[in-house]
Amino acid sequence: MSLSTPARGNLPSPPERPRSIVPSNPTSAGPAMAERSEKDMDDTPEWAQFKVRVFKKTGIDLNLYKQQQMHRRLLNMVDRANLKTFGEYFELLEKDKHEYAVFLDRMTINVSELFRNPEKWAELREKLLPAMLKEKKSLKVWSAGCSYGAEPYTLAILLDQLAANRGHTLHATDLDQNILAKAREGRFTEADVRNIVPAVLTTYFAEDPKAAGAPLLADTTPRFQVLPRIRSQVAFRAHNLLADRFETGYDLICCRNVVIYFTDDAKNRLFEKFYAALAPGGIFFVGGTERIFNFREIGFTSPLPFFYQRPAG
Repeated sequence: MSLSTPARGNLPSPPERPRSIVPSNPTSAGPAMAERSEKDMDDTPEWAQFKVRVFKKTGIDLNLYKQQQMHRRLLNMVDRANLKTFGEYFELLEKDKHEYAVFLDRMTINVSELFRNPEKWAELREKLLPAMLKEKKSLKVWSAGCSYGAEPYTLAILLDQLAANRGHTLHATDLDQNILAKAREGRFTEADVRNIVPAVLTTYFAEDPKAAGAPLLADTTPRFQVLPRIRSQVAFRAHNLLADRFETGYDLICCRNVVIYFTDDAKNRLFEKFYAALAPGGIFFVGGTERIFNFREIGFTSPLPFFYQRPAG
């Protein structure tokens, strides 16, 4: 698709997939994995020590993720490296920078697209943002767990459409430094822009110069790049949701398809931290698999499904 051809703006989005630690399919693991039984998923001394060492090295607390799913995923990584124990795998991470980068990259699954679930973005654009922009000249916005940039650039486009040149602050954070580097480039495939109508595509994107003459490989080749004036509006930085402190005073926080594989306790603590990070009247926007059932206990109201608001005043 070029910028002169109609975009597939009315195509449905693919099923939701979370941007979080995702369990691998155990049937795809190697023979060593196949020999391990479900009882081996228990918190053995070896597994407990591995989690402690990972926390000291990376600041990532594996105890805050659902243990069986996390254990299976990491067993697959041990098997892929042709090793037998978590201890051996950690030693590999210590001495092999490439393997360590792969480990961090596979801790998150980066699946997204611009205007994903377009009906929810339409609600934000038509029902929530206009009221917020009547109250404040500029908004402070955070895309938490931003992956390769589809969500924060969606937010930047919406703010430019509704209230351009008003000095909005837009933060975008992720645990993965490699994916943040990709996000800063703002390069997207045809699949990434499937929900964008042609007029918006031509206004906010240019054909990616790096794609000139490159073969299209199953929608994996970036074909479009966000214009520099929009890219410059997003401040990307590394951030660990489970360990780092949150800034405060946000008018809108988007954290969609990130926390689904966290433990319930970790999720509840995060939701409380997001609540505290919002300014009075601020909105917290979550993914379609992340409904907050105890939102009233936290203090939220819910003006629309999957939107939670900190009461004003």
